Amino acid sequence: MKNNKISNVLGVNNFRNVRTLTLTSMLIALTVVCNGLFRITIIPNVLFIVVGFLFIATIAYLFGPVMAFTAAFTASVVTMLMFPTGASLNPLFDLNRGLAGIFYAIFLFRRNHKSKYFIIWVIAARVTVRFVCYIFINTYLMVLFGFIPRGGGGAWIISRLTTNIVMLPIDIFLLFAILKLAGQLYNDINLKNLRVD
Repeated sequence: MKNNKISNVLGVNNFRNVRTLTLTSMLIALTVVCNGLFRITIIPNVLFIVVGFLFIATIAYLFGPVMAFTAAFTASVVTMLMFPTGASLNPLFDLNRGLAGIFYAIFLFRRNHKSKYFIIWVIAARVTVRFVCYIFINTYLMVLFGFIPRGGGGAWIISRLTTNIVMLPIDIFLLFAILKLAGQLYNDINLKNLRVD
């Protein structure tokens, strides 16, 4: 009984559902395409919009932390193989993206999209991912592996902090809209059959 409760909390049982795996695979493919091909550059090498996170957050919202970690890690590896960049050639960066999937699930899994507090969970999820995964862990890894000089980590964090704060409202608006849509589809077209609780 205890193992079943843990499995339900983590969403492990979703790996037994073929339709869940199919939908997750499609969302991973969308993540790869959006992160690799549809990056919108506002200021070169400084400010750009990438929307692949929306699909990882949707997986986290629907299917839980284990599926979200697996999907985010897989999407990161496939994106690196198809659209390689220097900083993405280390699996620790992929694990960090998997961690982002877990954070999304911690805040979003099984939340009621109709609740007036849902926006708070969306904000908490995106702020946590942006600051913990994008700014601090990514910066640490970039310094650790020599992509940023050891003395330049602080300046890099300040620069990243500024751009992340600028992008945060856009991220939250898009994430809120997508998850509300996913929640509505969950109810309207019986998407709940995709999930094994």
